[in-house]
Amino acid sequence: LLMKVPGPLTDAQERQLGHVQSSGRHLLSLINDLLDLAKIESGHVELVREPVDPGPVVEEVLAALRPAAQAKGLALASELPPDPMPLLADRRALHQVVLNLASNGVKFTARGGVTLRLVADAHRPARARLEVHDTGVGIAEADLARLFGAFVQVGARRGGEGTGLGLHLSRKLAQLMGGQLEVRSTPEVGSVFTLVLDR
Repeated sequence: LLMKVPGPLTDAQERQLGHVQSSGRHLLSLINDLLDLAKIESGHVELVREPVDPGPVVEEVLAALRPAAQAKGLALASELPPDPMPLLADRRALHQVVLNLASNGVKFTARGGVTLRLVADAHRPARARLEVHDTGVGIAEADLARLFGAFVQVGARRGGEGTGLGLHLSRKLAQLMGGQLEVRSTPEVGSVFTLVLDR
């Protein structure tokens, strides 16, 4: 109907169908998150760790999020090294984690933007850091310890459209890939979520 194949829509019809579409996507996201969590908890997730160039993954994520960012007037950018820096990862899981972190950045940022940056780990040469920087609401120090729990939404992130499962799933996937997920944040300044993986 939104593609207007059967015919034109009034503004009110288009707005109402948009709500139906948004609600459907939200429910699908919730179902997928619950299924993924159930698979991980039961040990039925099998990831294939192999060298993956994160550059194309980052660009795919930015392309997917660009309409939402443009609607809010946010800048989306990537800072990738000139030469490929493959990570030992499962490509699908890597995409899921990066998409979740970057979409959270867009969701909780009202002004400024979101930047995805890939850098070598200065302290551990065998590892690399894929960082998602945002200029959003930030997270209070007291909430950081609870942030990766299942069904948890904290501070200014509470009551949003999310399920409270995205960061929990992302951390689980990072661990299954032999990596870790880190965060540092300052309220009203922004956050940096970092996926650390072997190279």
